[in-house]
Amino acid sequence: MTRLFIILGLVAALLALATLEQVYIDRTYSKMIRETNVLLAVVAATPENEDKEAFFSDSVKSRVDALHEYWMKQERKMCIFTRHMELSYISDALIYAQNFIHFHNKEEASAGLERLRYLVTTYSKIYGINFTNIL
Repeated sequence: MTRLFIILGLVAALLALATLEQVYIDRTYSKMIRETNVLLAVVAATPENEDKEAFFSDSVKSRVDALHEYWMKQERKMCIFTRHMELSYISDALIYAQNFIHFHNKEEASAGLERLRYLVTTYSKIYGINFTNIL
């Protein structure tokens, strides 16, 4: 009887950890999607003939820098749960967009943000609780 309770306790602990892992990853991806959509809206709202120096203000730069810092913190923790190659694609897209925002290139910044949104959305949908992720 004691073994049964130990086994049930271990299974419950394993399921709780898997659930916490999934919630953590979902929250991270949700925030990334939200912030990327905001940055895309800001980039898309700028007319082509407007001064690009004025468009890429310090607030836009600080927002993309804050998103990059957030992602770097989360990426370190998420490497335990997911493949690093998938996370590196997201990092690359974020750095690409960040660089072109800092260099005042609207078209490339928009392309980088679109790629970032695609990658984060895709990985948030394909990642789920399965036997491999639990182990």
